[in-house]
Amino acid sequence: MPYPLALALALATGFAAPPDSVRDDSVRTDPEIRMAVLRNAADVRRCYEREGLRRDPSLHGLVELAVTILPTGSVERVAIRTSELTGPATRGVTSCMAVAARTWRFERGPYAVTTVVLPFMLVPESALVPLASIPSRSG
Repeated sequence: MPYPLALALALATGFAAPPDSVRDDSVRTDPEIRMAVLRNAADVRRCYEREGLRRDPSLHGLVELAVTILPTGSVERVAIRTSELTGPATRGVTSCMAVAARTWRFERGPYAVTTVVLPFMLVPESALVPLASIPSRSG
């Protein structure tokens, strides 16, 4: 049975500080990174559903991937920077996410090698509060 998923991609991307010798025009922009990650969000969803929710339907939490991107747009390295997931399914989810992210492609260009931190908040849809149930602040 497939599990519904709400995958919040909180892309306040955290860039590694570029060396002083790197020009501003050689740094990837937040929107470019965000678009590339959104194109690949299904990979993260698949990892969470197949490796996580099937084993533990209540599994949720933040996972941060540190992704190093080459000027060619290829991903050179992926590391799990932070994982707030706990339980037997944690390792399967984080390993799957790292393997998937290694295949992602970003825009090719005159960019410096860049490491970005991509935070993913993994939450089963059943744990979300419907917007209609949130009281308004009018009045």
